[in-house]
Amino acid sequence: ARSEHAKIAPEIPSFFGVEMAPRPARGLILLGVACFAAWCLATSVTSFVQAMPASGRSSALLGATGAMSSAVENAWPATLPSLSSAALPALGLTAIAAAAAALATASAPASRGNRRTAVAPAQSRVTCAARGGGRGGADGPLVVIAGPPAAGKGTQCEKIKAKYGYVHISTGDILRENVKGGTELGLKAKGYMDSGALVPSELIVDLVKDRLTKDDVKEKGCLLDGFPRAPDQAQAMVDAGLEVERVLVIKVPDDTLVERGCGRRLDPETGEIYHLKFKPPPAEIVDRLVHRSDDQEDKIRARLDAYHSQIDGILPFFKDAVVELDGTGKPDDVFELVTGGLDSI
Repeated sequence: ARSEHAKIAPEIPSFFGVEMAPRPARGLILLGVACFAAWCLATSVTSFVQAMPASGRSSALLGATGAMSSAVENAWPATLPSLSSAALPALGLTAIAAAAAALATASAPASRGNRRTAVAPAQSRVTCAARGGGRGGADGPLVVIAGPPAAGKGTQCEKIKAKYGYVHISTGDILRENVKGGTELGLKAKGYMDSGALVPSELIVDLVKDRLTKDDVKEKGCLLDGFPRAPDQAQAMVDAGLEVERVLVIKVPDDTLVERGCGRRLDPETGEIYHLKFKPPPAEIVDRLVHRSDDQEDKIRARLDAYHSQIDGILPFFKDAVVELDGTGKPDDVFELVTGGLDSI
């Protein structure tokens, strides 16, 4: 701020010392200039009226201008030198112009202040992070990725991690880590899991918030996968003050997703997943591949119905951050759309 002030200040002229004078003195300087201007004009008008023929002047007018001139002259120092009536109008107009310029100069510091404030929005996110706002002081962005089953979300997550370095976090991973580590939140979650009950959204949000305070997330940012899964979880995120910069939503027609899912096959020996059309397996292992029950059409369509019913209630909570992506193209083509959404953060 000091360097900017030093650059701008020399460009602003000083009239009658107004710019350099203390603020209380500025008013007195301007008042003096105004009185001088009024005296010059009033005196010149009086002289003009007195010079008029008696029939062409009004005694009321003469009295008013004379009184004005006398009042101003009495308020001015007695040592004011005599000035010719011809010079008085010019001096009066000059004094008025100088007073106006001085007044503009006096208001210049406020203009400079406004100019500095104009750059503040670009620094707002840094300021928010420094104050501990948003995600508990995290510096890196919080990105959510969502998509229906078989939309290629896992592939895009790997590409996002490789390019942007975000920490990839799924709620399943968070639950397992906290339960394994015996944390306070993990023990609470374990009680629900052991009883076969769903872990409450409030507890999931607490687990996510805790994970977002870790140093790796603060430094690199976060790619949150699989959360929120329901509108109540989205509401809990908003209530918790979690600031989401982007919500990437991969969109693929249901029939295309059914084709993708039904064609998948699992190699039970290696854990590798193939696709009969898009990623054909070697001929020598085809006989041992398994068609999982989750990859049957009826199961896939049931999961798609559940996904659509949930995502439609989630997105309104993040409408300003949502970026919808056409997921029907090749992975690299889809990733170009992903980068377009992330590079604008």
